[in-house]
Amino acid sequence: MDEVIIVGAGIGGLTLALALHQAGISCRIHESAPELKAVGVGINLLPHATRDLAALGLEPALSRVAIETRDATFFNRFGQLIYQERLGRAAGYDHPQFSIHRGDLQLVLLEAFRARAGDERVVTNSHCLAVEQDDSGVTVFFSNGPGGTRRSTARGRVAIACDGINSAVRKQFYPDEGEPRYSGVNMWRGVTRWRPMLSGASMVRAGWLSHGKMVIYPIRAAGSDGLQLINWVAEIETPNYRRRDWNRSGSLSDFIGAFADWHFDWLDVPSFIRAADQVLEFPMVDQDPLPRWSFWAGDAVGRRRAPDGAARLQWRGAGDPRRAGTDLGTAATCRPRRRPCRL
Repeated sequence: MDEVIIVGAGIGGLTLALALHQAGISCRIHESAPELKAVGVGINLLPHATRDLAALGLEPALSRVAIETRDATFFNRFGQLIYQERLGRAAGYDHPQFSIHRGDLQLVLLEAFRARAGDERVVTNSHCLAVEQDDSGVTVFFSNGPGGTRRSTARGRVAIACDGINSAVRKQFYPDEGEPRYSGVNMWRGVTRWRPMLSGASMVRAGWLSHGKMVIYPIRAAGSDGLQLINWVAEIETPNYRRRDWNRSGSLSDFIGAFADWHFDWLDVPSFIRAADQVLEFPMVDQDPLPRWSFWAGDAVGRRRAPDGAARLQWRGAGDPRRAGTDLGTAATCRPRRRPCRL
């Protein structure tokens, strides 16, 4: 078939699909999960990301489910104010900064793509096993979910891997890459239903890694009970960690001690943490960039990806997969002078 095959219906894959559809390029997404649900915790969309999502017509839908973040506020581990600055439109940007539940963002993207391209353009329970490419296109091999025994194939003009931290396509081309390097900082993440704090749209950073650091921000507006859904991340330098897994549950006893005396006039941190719906554990890791991410005849194409949990010199929140998706969508429409464009 003369269409682009996208492996993975995460933030990057769905954004790419929307960008391709807007450019008039036919595409189809294959997702390993049997059903797409609002799972995960909070993430941030900075103005450079919301600008591109607004160009895809998504800002109204995002504003209905996200918090428009207004300020970044820094405290020491005693709860004393160090510094505060405005964010997003409050800082003069043309577009907002959104704090949003990852699942809400994914569902906004999914609903928009299905409404524009059709439900049949998203194939679930379709787990990528491998890719092959010849001079006329790409063949992608699938099973009916991870570990499934039923096999199928899809034929397209190009395949783009957006299949996350355990990418089958990445492993196919870089089988000896190995595990990412641990940074020495472990993270515990969760969401808590709590009363609005400070401005009700603040991104808070308190403490430091050696003694315990918290990042806290609301991701859903208050309901009829007056409680917001508030995302939090506890970061602590620790020599031990477990292999990265988005779905690994964390234990309060492993980190709550670092925040036991954090009783501030604007938040009782230990009570706040203990009220979490769920606690997840994830190491902050780093991984060298791949020497190349696009492949020609005999190969395939993979979306650029910084490892989730990687320490970055420039904080970009959820902008990485979103930007990669729109960049690839733009590249797919290029028309060089001397040779035809090909991903």
